[in-house]
Amino acid sequence: MKVFSQSLSLVALLTLAPLCLHAQPRGRAQAPRPVTPATGRPVAAPQGVTLSAQDLAYLLDSLNPPPEQRARFAASAAARKAFIQDAREMFAVAEAGRAAGLAARPDVRFQSELSRAFVIARAYTLKRQAEGAVAPEQIVSAAESAAFMKEPGQEQRFAEFLADYRKHDPAGANAPLTAAQLAQLKQNWVQVLISSRKGSALGLDSVRANVVAIMYQQARLLASAYFATTLKSQLVVTEPELDVYLTQHPELDPKVARAQIDSVLQRARAGEDFAALAREFSNDPGSKDNGGDLGWFARGMMVKPFEDAAFALKDGEISNVVESPFGFHLIKLEARRMQPGTGGQAAVEEVHARHILIAPGGDPGAQQSPREQARAAIEQTKQSALIAALVPRAHVNLPDDFTVDATAVAPDEAGPPAASAPPTKTKPVAPPRGHTNPVRKPGRRP
Repeated sequence: MKVFSQSLSLVALLTLAPLCLHAQPRGRAQAPRPVTPATGRPVAAPQGVTLSAQDLAYLLDSLNPPPEQRARFAASAAARKAFIQDAREMFAVAEAGRAAGLAARPDVRFQSELSRAFVIARAYTLKRQAEGAVAPEQIVSAAESAAFMKEPGQEQRFAEFLADYRKHDPAGANAPLTAAQLAQLKQNWVQVLISSRKGSALGLDSVRANVVAIMYQQARLLASAYFATTLKSQLVVTEPELDVYLTQHPELDPKVARAQIDSVLQRARAGEDFAALAREFSNDPGSKDNGGDLGWFARGMMVKPFEDAAFALKDGEISNVVESPFGFHLIKLEARRMQPGTGGQAAVEEVHARHILIAPGGDPGAQQSPREQARAAIEQTKQSALIAALVPRAHVNLPDDFTVDATAVAPDEAGPPAASAPPTKTKPVAPPRGHTNPVRKPGRRP
């Protein structure tokens, strides 16, 4: 999970549907803290976090995992323990952030208030759905939205929200918003705050499941802020550290991968079965078990170095070593054909090929230089050590296990997903059998 290292972002709000408020919770102003009668000072908030097994089940539900992940948590004690450990670490980092005074920072306080509103708004939406609401108007009416914006200060509050939204937009603070996008953003913001207000009036902010969800989302913000302000600067990797790591991990050296692929090439050209060699040596999880079989593909479907080499082969021929962003390949052409064009277009040439991939470090998805991979590994080790040092000092009490209902489905689970970043130009998509294919270009299918 490691959610504490994520940036603070409100971008998902732009794509939220009124009946699908579970994408990226952020919230509303918290109720005033009670005061001590004798002094008039606020009552001290309880230190630390204590959650029960039922609370952990609530927490998992609030994250709305897809069915396959929920089933994995239900069946695997190891998966549940990893979830608990991630939560323990996140709460520990959040506690350190709170001790550092980050909870009082205006941007963190703003997003913390908004996260609370999101949780309550989602709870209210789910309640209305359970009662039969099927349209946005049945949850928050147009008249209610219009009246809300006429309340004193609401336009200013939306301006503050918009400034925060732009600040954390991955596209950049100056990224333009169309009039339609701005109107949708405002409408969603209004619906969240009105739903939160309605939910609070019904006492949903006191329901334990919602209390846990609010606690988690606000801790997530604090942890993220503490990571950015304090921990991140301690993850700097020096050049000597990189040199030592690469010495200790020779498998990251491209020369090692190149020597291995050269050896495999010699065996293939000596007559050994190419498919058997692929099953033994290839680092491509999408084709390895199928003897490196990539099926039929046309030009434009694979990364260019691979494509150029494949289409230059004759039937049954094995290529020289081909280097791509994923590593080193051997390609064997099985056959070629011309597929009739559609709609009056010309016929398209396709080839059927197998390949063997040897990736430096054995990870074809890294698409990083050995030095970049080493840097990432060292940073992760340092981060784990920093967090491990915080956990024993934190006041976080979680049970060792909890029960997951594998059949539970949120009422709004079928709603549209949050927006995701577009794929990079070289990132492969999943081929038919659901594995990663480290040569096929994004958005292409055989």
